[in-house]
Amino acid sequence: MLSTRVLHLLQIIPFLAVPAVYAQSNHCRYGEPCWPSDSIWQHFNASIDGQLVSVIPPAASCHTPRYDQATCATATTNWDNSFWRADQVGAYQTPFWERGLDGTCFIGTPMDQPCDQGRVPVLAAAANNADHVQKSVQFAKEHRLSVVVKNTGHDYLGRSSGTGSFMIWTHKLRGIEFINAFVPTDAPSDYSAQPAVTVQAGVQWVDVYTAAHEKGVVVVGGGARSVGAAGGWALGGGHSPLGPKYGMGVDNILQFTLITPDGKSRVANEYSDKELFWGLRGGGGSAWGVILSVTYKTHPPLKNALGGLFIFTATTPDDAFAFNTAAFAALPKIADQGVNGYLSVRGNIFGLAVFQPDSGVDPENTGDFTLANSTVAPLLEYATSHPNAGTVTLLWKKHASFFDWFNFTISDVSIGENTWFGSRLISRETLTNSPEKLADLFRVERFGAFINFVAGGAVSQVDPDSVALHPAWRTALLSANVDFSQWPDSANSTEIQWRQEQTTVMTQRLGDIIGPGAGSYFNEADPNEPKWKEVFWGSHYDRLLSLKRSIDPDNLFTCNRCVGSDL
Repeated sequence: MLSTRVLHLLQIIPFLAVPAVYAQSNHCRYGEPCWPSDSIWQHFNASIDGQLVSVIPPAASCHTPRYDQATCATATTNWDNSFWRADQVGAYQTPFWERGLDGTCFIGTPMDQPCDQGRVPVLAAAANNADHVQKSVQFAKEHRLSVVVKNTGHDYLGRSSGTGSFMIWTHKLRGIEFINAFVPTDAPSDYSAQPAVTVQAGVQWVDVYTAAHEKGVVVVGGGARSVGAAGGWALGGGHSPLGPKYGMGVDNILQFTLITPDGKSRVANEYSDKELFWGLRGGGGSAWGVILSVTYKTHPPLKNALGGLFIFTATTPDDAFAFNTAAFAALPKIADQGVNGYLSVRGNIFGLAVFQPDSGVDPENTGDFTLANSTVAPLLEYATSHPNAGTVTLLWKKHASFFDWFNFTISDVSIGENTWFGSRLISRETLTNSPEKLADLFRVERFGAFINFVAGGAVSQVDPDSVALHPAWRTALLSANVDFSQWPDSANSTEIQWRQEQTTVMTQRLGDIIGPGAGSYFNEADPNEPKWKEVFWGSHYDRLLSLKRSIDPDNLFTCNRCVGSDL
């Protein structure tokens, strides 16, 4: 039966200031007359083996009435630890989505300061298996609940939190299985089996990379350690440092298993539920049901990987503008050498973290950095010909494997911070024809960009209509996150809204530079994006909407700027 603790917490939630009145909606939320009774919840809890849990914000243990000294100390110590956050049912990697604009539950504030529930759902099914997920979807459907799906809480658009909602938490669904000769369900007898790996919904990319390295293969995955490997990353498209070599995440998916909104278990691949398979590959998370597992292609291990760091610190803002103009124009040439990575452009500093898989460069063993330097030759040539414009920092390291490069280079950033940004995909054509306009966008010191240099190459060689991903990915070289804005917990709602509005302004300005057909990465985008249908999916949106209406006619699964969210 439902535990006494859960019942107690449900009783004190009204004291914690969960709003009792909601905007009109077809979904039932906590505090409304339609919300299931305690006895109904008890019966449901028994059906999922006692896995119904109350959900509290991660800072709640530091405030009355739920103050606990030891738990508060743990939360304070681990506030910026992405793995700790992923393991907390009520925590999100970006705390804004725990609180919303007017929430009051902060870490490091006095114990007697009010701590409300904010956007954190009130109850969750902490699913241990597929049966728990299936019964949770059926229960949400029967009672028309406002339902969200959460794994690790890596969510920049607030799609896995929701005031007064019921959560299906998939983080406990663990398992990694390598298959030497994978054949999709219902594939024809002449299908050529291929090596693959099936990943359960709760697995994180660092776990997949570790297992793949031990197996002697590589898997196209995210450029972050704690991001889930079989959830929103995959559904949103999945950009990767291995993308230019092997394609986007969705280009490497062979099969999904999931529970769809009708409460049924399904397998989706090229031969079974083919249209759903198309939509899941780029159609975005939290709209199609609950993913149980994803099967990815595996690839032979890299021979090696070259890693580097190039930083140009300009003398003046005008020098920064001139260098950035030259740098943007040079990126297509750099990409043609099999180089990709991550860029940062802010104020007078331009930084490029270089990644070159299967590099012929070995500066550490030979002591000769000539070939390594050639990968960023256009940037070095500009700096050499303009000696007074700024200073260059350049570091190189050769790695024996992708796994070594990943462990040395990649860390999860901006965890436990209030982070907000917008994004646009930037094509080779834009870099070639409008580099000065791109550089001019970042003249304002307060604004800048974190840029994923992860497209081109194999990404561009895939039929744009083969998956639901925005077609603009197939001509892009960059996915630029603009105005990577952060604010302290002490910021008031006026300042926060101003920052959010400026993000939208900057993002739209970037879109204007790119012109018609501009796209945006669904997983890293402006939560207030005004052109979301156009920039998330482009010409694929109408087909996705038709699929949504077919698979989820009651719109059970809805979220911020997801397919059909405005129905």
